[in-house]
Amino acid sequence: FGRIAALHWGGDSKTVVTAGQDGNLILWNAITSNKLQSIGLKSSYVMAVGIEQTRGNLVACGGLDNLCTIFPRNSVGKAAEMASHDGFLSCCRFLSEQEIITSSGDSTCILWDINTHKPVSRFEEHTADAMFLSLRPSDRNVFVSCSVDQTCKV
Repeated sequence: FGRIAALHWGGDSKTVVTAGQDGNLILWNAITSNKLQSIGLKSSYVMAVGIEQTRGNLVACGGLDNLCTIFPRNSVGKAAEMASHDGFLSCCRFLSEQEIITSSGDSTCILWDINTHKPVSRFEEHTADAMFLSLRPSDRNVFVSCSVDQTCKV
């Protein structure tokens, strides 16, 4: 196992996905500590990972490759790569099985359509690296992002 660079709880409160710099995403049962699945990555420079919260059938990651890569858990060979950021991917969170939002070192956040692999909206309010984002639990269409520009934006 390599250094763990990112992790995210699943919506079932027992699955955890980790991204190691050994080039693997690993899904774990946090109750039993059993490994559920390992997904090999093209790049070991991973900084962000997310799992879809409703059914947990999708996992995503990204990092220094500037891509958001989405893997269906039941069909790992069919990864979708979404490219539009000009900097590293710092965070990714699923809004649903159809949409994901990412933050990046290019100072932007992007809302993506997972089916088309294309951006739906680009948020360009930060003036430096956007480092993390979090979805509002009561309304997943609202998010907050933070940046090295010393601001948080809702």
